[in-house]
Amino acid sequence: MRSGFSDSAGPAGALPFVDTGEGVAMSKAGLIVARVSFLVIAASMLGVAMLAAPAAGQPSTCSSTTKCFFAVSVSPSSPAADTSISFMFKIRNEASPQQLGAVQISAPAGFMITGAFVASGASGMASFTSSSALFQDLALASGASTTLTVSAAVPCGSGSYQWGIEAKQANQFNGNGNDVQLDPNSAGNLSGTFAASGSGSCTSQPCPSGPCSVSASSPTTFGTVTTSVALPSGDSIVTGMEGADSSFSFSCGGTYTPVSDVFFFAVFNSAGVLQSIPLSGTLRIDKSLVSSSGHPGASSWEICYASTVQFPALTGTSGTTTINGVTYNTGLLPDCPNTNPQQSAPCVQMRNKNNAGDVIVTFLASGDPYGHG
Repeated sequence: MRSGFSDSAGPAGALPFVDTGEGVAMSKAGLIVARVSFLVIAASMLGVAMLAAPAAGQPSTCSSTTKCFFAVSVSPSSPAADTSISFMFKIRNEASPQQLGAVQISAPAGFMITGAFVASGASGMASFTSSSALFQDLALASGASTTLTVSAAVPCGSGSYQWGIEAKQANQFNGNGNDVQLDPNSAGNLSGTFAASGSGSCTSQPCPSGPCSVSASSPTTFGTVTTSVALPSGDSIVTGMEGADSSFSFSCGGTYTPVSDVFFFAVFNSAGVLQSIPLSGTLRIDKSLVSSSGHPGASSWEICYASTVQFPALTGTSGTTTINGVTYNTGLLPDCPNTNPQQSAPCVQMRNKNNAGDVIVTFLASGDPYGHG
C-alpha cells in the first residue's frame, strides 16, 4: 500500500470485500497489495548453484526401444525475488509416432502460480491452482513444439528452485501407462536461482499460535500488519516494502498524489497456500515526506489500493494498472463505518500524527497476497 494526500476527499463507506490485490497509501509506503503482490512465503532455500544444462533443442536420447521423450526449456532461469514472473516452457515432442496430449507443471517450493496460458493459436486449454498448472488437449504431434506460459509469484530472499513436470499421451491427462518421459538432457533446465534486486525488501516470518504483528520499513515509510485472530501452527506472514522506482509503483485516480513507498503483506499456510484472514495495519509516513508534500495535516492523507478483484473505492478514483504482467483494480480506500468495520475491509479506520510529526494511517484488510497498504 502506498500513501499520499488528496486535495479533495471522496465519500466514505465501503461494501463487504475480500481483498486479493495490492494497495498503496498516499505517502511513500509499502507493498502487498493487499494481496501482496507476490507475496509468497519464502521457500526453503537450498545453497546450491544452478547447474548448466543442455537446451531443449539438443540431440535427444530417444531410441526405438525407449519409445521416447519430450524436451523442455524454461525462461527465465534466474528471476528476481519478490516479483511476479511469466515463465515460458518450450515443449518439444520427441516421441514417435505418439502424440503428446497433456502436461502438468508443479510450482517450486515457495512459488505461487497465478496464471497459465497456451500460446495464441496453438491447440490446448489451461487451468491452474496455486501449486500447479495443467495443460490439456495439446495434441502435439511427433517432432512438434509448443510454448506453455506459467505466471508465478517468486518468494522473498534468495535460493535455488526446481520445477516439476509430467506429460502424457492422453489429451485429458488420464490413464495408466501412457506417460511421456522427460528427456534426461532437459532435466537441468527445470532448475534455477532467484535473488533480491532493486530497492525492495521482503521477509517471511512464521506466526506463533496467537495474534502476531509483522513489519516492513524503508527510510521514509513504516508498515505493520497484525492478525485479528490466532493463526494455525505453520502459518507465516510475508511483508515487504518497495520503492517508488520499483515495478510495484502505481497511483490512483482523482487528485491523489502518491508519496509513500509501497507496503505489502500476505498470509500463507505451511503448504504455501494464500490465506484470507482479517488483518489490521498501520502505515507511518516520515515527517520529511509529510513536510515536503505540502499537506501537514493527517486528515488529507489517503490509502491508494490495488487488487486483482474489484473493491469499493472513493468516487472518481477507480482505475486499473499492470504490475509485472498482472492487471489490478486501483482506487482510494473509503473510510470504515462505525459498526462492523471489518465487514467493509479494505477501508481506512483513522488518520493521525505522532509527536515526531509523522502521519499514521490505520486500515483494515485481508491477508491474501497482493495488497498494498
